[in-house]
Amino acid sequence: MDDDVRVRIALDAVLQELGASRSDVEPLTGGSVNHTVRVRRATGGDVVVRIPVDPLREDEFPVEAWATAAAERVGIAVARVLRHGHHDGTPFVVSEYVEPDSRPITDPWRRLGAAARTIGTIALDGAPASLYSRCGNDPTTAWRAHVAYNVRSLDGDDPLLQAGAYTSASALRAAFRPLGVRAFEHGLAHGDLAPRNLLSRGPDAAPVVIDWGAAEVGPTPWTDARRVFAWWHLDGEVSEQEFGAFAAAAGLGEPEDLRTLRAMTALHLVDVTRWARQRRPDQYRAYVAACRRGLRRLGLSD
Repeated sequence: MDDDVRVRIALDAVLQELGASRSDVEPLTGGSVNHTVRVRRATGGDVVVRIPVDPLREDEFPVEAWATAAAERVGIAVARVLRHGHHDGTPFVVSEYVEPDSRPITDPWRRLGAAARTIGTIALDGAPASLYSRCGNDPTTAWRAHVAYNVRSLDGDDPLLQAGAYTSASALRAAFRPLGVRAFEHGLAHGDLAPRNLLSRGPDAAPVVIDWGAAEVGPTPWTDARRVFAWWHLDGEVSEQEFGAFAAAAGLGEPEDLRTLRAMTALHLVDVTRWARQRRPDQYRAYVAACRRGLRRLGLSD
């Protein structure tokens, strides 16, 4: 089925459930993962409907529903998930619509770093299995198994080495091994803490944190900080000052913390490339190129 037809069928089914029609729909911009629309309703408040762009993308909405509810319980402002499900195999989610205030958020990166620390305190009782890695639902054991797996895979027969994703197995082993023995705290990570996922409610209210579909369990607040580190150090999307504000608020302002984030970033690059080879071969070459480029910028490849 054509993707546009797939999305249209799913959206029409959701609109019918909401008692709305196409004339009530307003497209929203800002994301590339989901088709996102605002649905205006005469009663009950406006809502946001999202449907994945990629038909092969795993359904992240059960994770988002659990994570937003859990985050609200610890005092984080969220857009509540009202319902989620599938229509003809296509996932969808319906969330509250939050009207953004036109005034900018002050110190967004500091707020995001503080949010990372708070999110890491969320109890994981009742968390969906998909929040956890393939290595199990005991976070400490799973993390150590995750690191050990990636260290073991760095051998002369490694398909990633042969594809050119990296050039120096010894350098990667030396970076990865300390991560497996360090005593990290483990908990929830948002997975995409960036200003685009903050909605202003004005200067006197905490901003709303949205888009929890990439939430996961891991070392905290390291997992969220690792992503911001990559945006700064690899992609140039975040300035050094912005990264510094996030890291300080997250409690990761020491030089040794930067070395740990460097190693975690390298581990992530290698691991997701290995995942792409197994699960998304259609994207494998792009992941190999990104891994090679990232490791060079980290000083861990020729």
